[in-house]
Amino acid sequence: MRRVVITGLGAVTSLARGREATWSAMLAGQDGLGLLTRLHLPDEPAQLAGQIAWDEPRVKRQTLCETWSRVALAEALDGWNPALGSRRMGVFQGAGTSGLPIPEAYLAALRDGLPAPRMAEAAYQTPCTVTDALAAVIGAEGPRSTIMNACSSSLLALGQAWERVACGDLDLALAGGAESLCTTTWAGFSSLKAVDPAPNRPFSRNRAGLNLGEAAVQFILEPLEQAQARGAVIFAEVLGYGASLDAHHPTAPHPDGDGARRAMTQALEMGKLDSSGVDLVSAHGTATPANDGAECKAIRATLGKAADTVSVTSSKSQFGHTLGAAGAAGAMAATLALRDQVVSPTLRLEDPDPDCNLDCTPKHAKERKLCAALVNAFAFGGNNVSLALKRWEGR
Repeated sequence: MRRVVITGLGAVTSLARGREATWSAMLAGQDGLGLLTRLHLPDEPAQLAGQIAWDEPRVKRQTLCETWSRVALAEALDGWNPALGSRRMGVFQGAGTSGLPIPEAYLAALRDGLPAPRMAEAAYQTPCTVTDALAAVIGAEGPRSTIMNACSSSLLALGQAWERVACGDLDLALAGGAESLCTTTWAGFSSLKAVDPAPNRPFSRNRAGLNLGEAAVQFILEPLEQAQARGAVIFAEVLGYGASLDAHHPTAPHPDGDGARRAMTQALEMGKLDSSGVDLVSAHGTATPANDGAECKAIRATLGKAADTVSVTSSKSQFGHTLGAAGAAGAMAATLALRDQVVSPTLRLEDPDPDCNLDCTPKHAKERKLCAALVNAFAFGGNNVSLALKRWEGR
């Protein structure tokens, strides 16, 4: 197996446009939550969301997910034209609702007797639209994978991308995910009573649910030797990943977190990483009553005594739950934490739940030595993914 490193990282989030601006805002303790404007849902009790500020004209046939992903990809490439064998490049994307807002607008116009958008544009949107568009940008003719695995989608995309590069099938993989708000998603989470009308509070005793958000995050993965030969900037090394299924409930995690534990354990085993070497967990941390306690139990079961010294953080406290992009967003937080040796905060954590008895980095960023991290994404249906990352120290 070849060693695989991250040589590109781009982001568009509700905090800022760009990786570094987003990261600076995270370390400053800012959040991207605000009054819902993307959708008009006056009867919904929750009116907060992590929305991307975007007032540019929409490109014909491009969804917001595609537009933001193109911007994130441009930042990840940073002017580099891969110019590799096109069949040795693959694209792996996590998707949530993808292009659904456009068909939603079409159906709403028909329902209300208004001039409808062109049917051709609505029909053009598929879950694979972003994947295919990004592949065209870099000229990738290798494998393409669009994963719709709920909230673990983009982290599984990163894991699959790592696997294909590590085993020698590919010399470059683009991996990530994007999500924009839509009425269908909002209605679904609202019907489950999973959305908090107030700003979310991960790991808190009084947590009451999540806030939905938007993001696009893209990674470039390459074999180490190739990255070094071209003098690429290396953000971190990807060691491996784990995936598991709870087989328990359509939406609730298993209360003892066993499936999550198995995913994290697999990531450690695949990455040949001892539990004592993990300094950071970029948690799923949705702030729902069921998730956070189960995840903390799983972290303790996985790391044992090392759990007493590990730092945990939930980026969802800063830009909401970005669903199909959530795993990639969590991986961005861990990658930059390893690079800069600082953990981003979990906002509004003032009264920790006794079931979440870990150092969850309350309210303020924390400087500390970080060598390795786990990134968690635990989705509806009990679809669990964990990714192992290592700080790049030049060798």
